[in-house]
Amino acid sequence: MANVDDIPMQEGMQFNTLQDDILYVVLTQSELAKQLTGSIRKSQKPRRNQPPKVEDCIISSLSIESGSVQFGTSNVNIYVPDIPACTPHPNEPADTEADTERIKQLAGLAYAALKSHYCENGWSFECVAQDTIEEDALHCHRIWLKIRFNFHNS
Repeated sequence: MANVDDIPMQEGMQFNTLQDDILYVVLTQSELAKQLTGSIRKSQKPRRNQPPKVEDCIISSLSIESGSVQFGTSNVNIYVPDIPACTPHPNEPADTEADTERIKQLAGLAYAALKSHYCENGWSFECVAQDTIEEDALHCHRIWLKIRFNFHNS
């Protein structure tokens, strides 16, 4: 099993793929990975055109500007399928609603894994924002965590 602190930095400038690699290792070794019904994937742009059947976690990182200290931003999105809503009349079409219990559970596990990390190799990250966003067309809710990276290049 890989240790996140052993992931080497590039010589000079860092690339956003390094952020993806770091978060992937952290998340796949976390309690969140054990609890998800789907998978954890690295991707530049999350692509969804159908409602999810399982809970997927997608990591996507924005480009990083150059400098002796580089600041990067990554987004971690966890898609949680909605559950059937109670309908007052049997003749009404079935509707869905947020699975709030599951969202709270997975959001807590994700935050615990991504709260912050400092590496002696010259980088660190911390979770700086989080939210739950309704994806109405997909009948799911997305847990969003914004991660800020600092890289100190030598």
